[in-house]
Amino acid sequence: MNTRIRRVRAVFCQAADEPAVVTSLQLFRKRLFVDHLGWALHTRDGREIDEFDRPDTRYCALYADDLLVGGFRAIRTDQQYVAQSVFPQLATIREYPRRRDVWEISRFGILPDRASEQLARFNYGLMFQFGQARQASALVAVADLVYERYLRAIGIRTRRYGPPQVVGTDRFGRDLVCVAGEIPLGDQRGHRVAALLALANSIEVYDATLVRRSTAISA
Repeated sequence: MNTRIRRVRAVFCQAADEPAVVTSLQLFRKRLFVDHLGWALHTRDGREIDEFDRPDTRYCALYADDLLVGGFRAIRTDQQYVAQSVFPQLATIREYPRRRDVWEISRFGILPDRASEQLARFNYGLMFQFGQARQASALVAVADLVYERYLRAIGIRTRRYGPPQVVGTDRFGRDLVCVAGEIPLGDQRGHRVAALLALANSIEVYDATLVRRSTAISA
């Protein structure tokens, strides 16, 4: 299969800004996290949706050649968020933050088998861009160990809130082993992180959540 991508773009929004984009992301999340990965998540009308899909929630949608291929959800940690509310048992070394300058990233994923490695780097770059634009000090997440190892492999420094634990099983009967932690943005150094940000800055980005004009940079 030809995986050459001619155009990559991204949209940052809230549900009130771009309801069709958010609906498309929830349909995408159902296909990726429920159908493909087998997570036991709530679905409605073909969408993966939960109590954290609120008016104040931010979303990132990543497109390749106008196909939605990935994205993530972001919630400020002075509000109720997934890790603190659903997985309190994972924070055994450090407490979960409750701060305006710390954001949780959840439902982070990329469509499999379509230049996944390349697009994953765009998604990570957009995550850093999101945090940087909001002057965030850290990004919080609950992640499996494969995700954590990948972050370290590409040069992203992480800090755990506790050791990994089994948090359930998927529909295939496999244990789900997860760890909670954060990416301290002030601790990120080196050319690999700079390269991720450069990737995000090289594509067309429409940000409806900031009081500024969107940017369109030729890739």
